[in-house]
Amino acid sequence: MASTATDTGYEYIPDAPALIKLLEDIFTDDFMQENTRFESFEGFRYSSAVIVNWKADILVYSRLLLDSFVRESTDFSGWDEMVRSATQQRYHCA
Repeated sequence: MASTATDTGYEYIPDAPALIKLLEDIFTDDFMQENTRFESFEGFRYSSAVIVNWKADILVYSRLLLDSFVRESTDFSGWDEMVRSATQQRYHCA
């Protein structure tokens, strides 16, 4: 699930269905309710502020816009921090 950044500021992630499945696993309802203004990851995904087509085979998104949205609607400074925190909480990693 490697991400490819381009000089346009967009990230491209092939095999999006596998990534979505992983994100659905780590972003539990409890995590989302404790750390964001959303009840679930589904609510986060379908918020009009997140400009990502979550149903595509390849995800294409603006890192700047996603990080901005995460800062405004969660307890995190960006998407990477949110993913790391959810992973640590879900799998009890240090």
